[in-house]
Amino acid sequence: MTIPARSSFDGVRFGVATASLGMSPTHTLEDKFKALQAAGFNYTELGFEGFLNWVKQQVPDLPASTCPDGWGEGGEPDPSDDQIWNVLYSKAEDVKALAKSYGLTVLMLQPLNQFDGWPEGSPRANWVRRKAERWLPLCAKLGVEMLQVGSNDFRDATGSDDSTALDLRWLAELGARQQPPVKIAYEAWCFSWRVASWEHAWELVKKGDHPNLGLCLDVAHFPLAPGYGWDPLTGLGWTDDDVKGIVSRLRAVPADKIFYVELSDVLTPVIPLGQGSAFDDWRIQANSPRGDSFVWAVCGRPVPLVGKHAGKAVKGKHDLGGARVTETLKAILDTGFRGPMMFEMFEAIRMAEEDANIPGDYAQACAESQRKLVEALS
Repeated sequence: MTIPARSSFDGVRFGVATASLGMSPTHTLEDKFKALQAAGFNYTELGFEGFLNWVKQQVPDLPASTCPDGWGEGGEPDPSDDQIWNVLYSKAEDVKALAKSYGLTVLMLQPLNQFDGWPEGSPRANWVRRKAERWLPLCAKLGVEMLQVGSNDFRDATGSDDSTALDLRWLAELGARQQPPVKIAYEAWCFSWRVASWEHAWELVKKGDHPNLGLCLDVAHFPLAPGYGWDPLTGLGWTDDDVKGIVSRLRAVPADKIFYVELSDVLTPVIPLGQGSAFDDWRIQANSPRGDSFVWAVCGRPVPLVGKHAGKAVKGKHDLGGARVTETLKAILDTGFRGPMMFEMFEAIRMAEEDANIPGDYAQACAESQRKLVEALS
């Protein structure tokens, strides 16, 4: 998609995460790639679960994962599942070719989750390193530039910041040894019990001290971070002073340590969870141990400057979101960052519907959002 001459976004590669273009099994990877092509995008962020499901469609007799209960997500294979991993490796070129047939390049694989912070020497700590030793070669075969790593949100991951930084350094070194090398982009998830703010993630990246380790900054996690973001149970937080503070801190980050940015807005909790929120039923049914910020982060993240349900359910200003995306994004641009920007919105209730229009609606909404963001900040 063309960026205007002398834009603040010169050099930025915009794309969309495949995970954000529909959550129903009827929303295939082909549908999502086709939607991105129609919307004018050339880049995408590939979700591991989506890739795995696509491979299973190609190889329906693939054996089941042997991951211990609670250790894997989305049917991901155990590190010992040689047959599954060999098939995934063999299909990497095929999915690259599929993306290319729609004019797309896959820039990132996401997310390697629950990796960091396990007690040193514990069975889980050893297991996640063996898992990473499977993921990084897959990244290299896919030809992606980066692997996104989300901060561990399991309560029994009780490692110190020092040990977590060592985990990240080990992973960055593993990525650097791949051919081609794969950067490690560490993202703070607002629902993590350990590393819930980008500021904490930045401290760990600095401690990790490796040129192949940097940040993935997701602007939607800012207004839900504990300490200054909204409390989904009360709607309090994310004040003008909170925004000013985060903008100031963002401007101090070296541009070369921001590996990429993810874009979505966040609906203001005008009606908080448990008090008649539109997400109350989903919260009860999901019964997620990840907590209330997770519920809001999965259900209430519309496309920036376009709004709820790809702009098709906007009835007032609160349906547009209140994350102050243009302000935080400007602060990131002020660092000199001109790396990739991926739209990663989540509206789980709408996206799970078996509506064939969902991939196209959201891809077109992202294209509209890109135009508005470029206009607002150029």
